[in-house]
Amino acid sequence: MKKFFRREQGQSIIIIAGAMVVLVALLALVVDAGNAYVQRRQVQNAIDSGAQAGALALAQTKTNGAISAAVTTYVRANGLDPSRVRAYYVVQDASGNNIVVRTNTIDAYGLSNTPPQTISVGGAPLPVIGVQVEGDKLFPTYFAGVIGFRQMQTGGGAAAYASKGACSASNMFPLIISMDTFVDENADGTPDVHYEQTDPTYSYRIWENKQSAPGNFGWIFWRNDTSSTTTLVENMNDTSRSGNWAVGDWVNGNTGISASSNVRGALDSRINGTLPSQVTIPVYDAIQGTGNNTQYRIKAFARFRITGYTFQGNNKYVDGKFQEWVDPQAEGGCTNFGVVSVKVRPPIDVKRVLAGSIKLQKLTLTQTTATTAHVPVDVVNILDISGSMNDSFGSKTKLRAAKDALKTFNLNMLPAQGDQVSLVTYPRVANGTRYNYSCESSGNTREYYFGQMRAALTNNITSVNTTIEGLSADSYTPIADGLKVGRETVLGTGHNANSVAVVILASDGNMNVRLNGQRTGYDGYGTPPSCNQQAEQDALDQANLAKGDTTPRDGMPDTIIFTIAVGTDFNPAALQAIATRDTDATKPHYFRATDANSMASIYTQISQRVQQIGSETCRIITSEAFASGATVVIRNRNTNLSYTLQTTSNGEFVLPNADPGTYEIQSASVAINGLTYNVFTDGLGGAALTSNPTVVVDTGSGTYKTDLFLKTNNTVSCGN
Repeated sequence: MKKFFRREQGQSIIIIAGAMVVLVALLALVVDAGNAYVQRRQVQNAIDSGAQAGALALAQTKTNGAISAAVTTYVRANGLDPSRVRAYYVVQDASGNNIVVRTNTIDAYGLSNTPPQTISVGGAPLPVIGVQVEGDKLFPTYFAGVIGFRQMQTGGGAAAYASKGACSASNMFPLIISMDTFVDENADGTPDVHYEQTDPTYSYRIWENKQSAPGNFGWIFWRNDTSSTTTLVENMNDTSRSGNWAVGDWVNGNTGISASSNVRGALDSRINGTLPSQVTIPVYDAIQGTGNNTQYRIKAFARFRITGYTFQGNNKYVDGKFQEWVDPQAEGGCTNFGVVSVKVRPPIDVKRVLAGSIKLQKLTLTQTTATTAHVPVDVVNILDISGSMNDSFGSKTKLRAAKDALKTFNLNMLPAQGDQVSLVTYPRVANGTRYNYSCESSGNTREYYFGQMRAALTNNITSVNTTIEGLSADSYTPIADGLKVGRETVLGTGHNANSVAVVILASDGNMNVRLNGQRTGYDGYGTPPSCNQQAEQDALDQANLAKGDTTPRDGMPDTIIFTIAVGTDFNPAALQAIATRDTDATKPHYFRATDANSMASIYTQISQRVQQIGSETCRIITSEAFASGATVVIRNRNTNLSYTLQTTSNGEFVLPNADPGTYEIQSASVAINGLTYNVFTDGLGGAALTSNPTVVVDTGSGTYKTDLFLKTNNTVSCGN
């Protein structure tokens, strides 16, 4: 019996010992779990303060090193080892989504450099709006070491954003002000302003004629607008016409003072309160180009109350009183004006989104009543006089053949019945700010290349033919500006509202100059490389404007465009895309001249066509439109998974939570008014792509974007 009790006593000791281990483990969990909570709270406090300090330094436009140092100082002061902390920039896409860029820490952008204004994500430059800080901490345990946990780890993250000046604005007044107008009066690194509310006697000279944009007063005009007083007044009276503009955009200047009675009346309406006196105007920090090619780079957006103007004497100006900087619609912003607020938000998780927008070259068919009576035409002949026009063209040079054909064309016009002719050539060479170019060749130059009006619309055929005879050829091929000047000439002063506007473009080469007059570096021979694509798109954009319905909006195309490819070394797809779309195969708008005789024949054929323009009743308006309701099929080549998406009213499609991989846009299609738009092009109205577009989604967080363009391959006619 004694042996039994001794054995039972030994078992109790074992049970009690085991229970003690469990109790110690439970105590360890309770004590160390509480300690972990305290440590996690300390880590989060440190990271919150670091993110806030970093975002404030970003808002103050300090260097990357100063931003990183601010983060380090505050996380260390709150008990966190800076070596275990990482700081990244946060960007914002067009939809307002914030994206942390983890491909580089802030230090990697160069400690002595100022922060990047934009960072490329998925090929799209997105504005930097904040700082995200992430970190962790190892700390010893109290009792958990008994059960094998001698250290524990906790982490945290926070994003902070500074509310600054707006990144974009709309409903703007067509006047622009220099950033230099706002002086840094107290030398703190940010421009100072005088608000009317606190400094009611202070006025700003928004613009005066002595500023540094030769030929410009400060008036600007919007996308798809023509540089005319009529358009300027319309934009002054209706600010909704401006559309949306963003910091970094280049906006076109409006040549001349434009001080007509209508302009003064529009200003008076703002001053006397007939229309709101407070207006939003863009602020610029850089100028490029001269005269009618002047452009201003938008830096910010400000609200002014227009108070006065004078257009007498040499010093013409517009005055106003500053109201406020335009606030951003969301946290972030693009420009620091010294008044900022910083807010801390939860960290951004790793998230990959594939997004895209689709635009199409929309064709609208319109039909007129056929007539056998002569319908007057206003014709602008746009002639390439680049250096290659001196090349042999059979028995003549290309330029000699063009001169002869053009003079005969003009003689076939009927000025007595209302016909008018005009002449534009390119290039016109001008000197400006030095710039770099890099395509097939690289270098830098001060030379810019533009179009030039040689003869305004006139019924004096002899004077225009005399000008044609005096032409000589040299230099590069700025087709884009040639089309721009041609459109402005044929639709500008002297245009008869009852006449049909006709543009005839003859070129023997490939476009290799941007609309701003800068060379791309492509020599113009052979198949154009991809680095020259933007020069082609600039020309297509100008052609699309000319074929649209804007001047005036009357339900008819503004112009009819014929193109003539001279010789053999040209891009047929580009010249075909510039021309008006055919609605009758027997009446083409694109021609190819192989020698002097064929060139003469083509101009004669076109002259006969324009004399009978009243019989060609089926016409096409070309416009840019969002591909609303398009069906998009996307395949991830890495996983072989396919996705079918629909575009929004803004032509946007989104694939959320996209896996990494190369995505092929297999198809996109939408039907509008009986036409199916399903052909991918290299730009709006450009050549069809030879393969489906792709976009790469890597492992990093962010929105990977692609812009797509569609056109129709349907046969179009008013009989459709």
